[in-house]
Amino acid sequence: MAYDPNYKPAQPNAYQGKQIILNSDRILFNAKNDSALIYADKSINLNSQGSMNFDNEGLFVVNSKKDIYLGLEGKKGNKKPPTEPALLGDKTEAYLVEMLNLIQDLVLFLAVEYKVTVPLLGISAPGPNDISSFLNTIQRLKSPNRLEDIKSKKVKLI
Repeated sequence: MAYDPNYKPAQPNAYQGKQIILNSDRILFNAKNDSALIYADKSINLNSQGSMNFDNEGLFVVNSKKDIYLGLEGKKGNKKPPTEPALLGDKTEAYLVEMLNLIQDLVLFLAVEYKVTVPLLGISAPGPNDISSFLNTIQRLKSPNRLEDIKSKKVKLI
């Protein structure tokens, strides 16, 4: 079945088929010794006018053979799946470190080639420019905590 972000099951009063309706001020399902399982052919919807909470003491797994969407784009009745892929934190960090190293190497090469003053590195060839602030910015961007901060502490992707 193709994913339709606007699919909603028929309301209980409009459904044409066998159904069980539990209506109470509060309903509790408690599996004391094993698991609570819910299966459906088309969709499982959990709805709330308030909050939706998942509390557990162990691992929280979301597994799908197809895409996993966190949020839907668009207005009510015209929802579309998001199109922006999540980034893998460690791979993104490694890529950014490599890019920052390349930029730093390029700046140092140009500083030597064009005899630019770089006091922080002991290069003091004559030249009208001081690129210390540029190199300081690169070092700040490369600081270990700076790249670590862009990674989620809890959400992990494959």
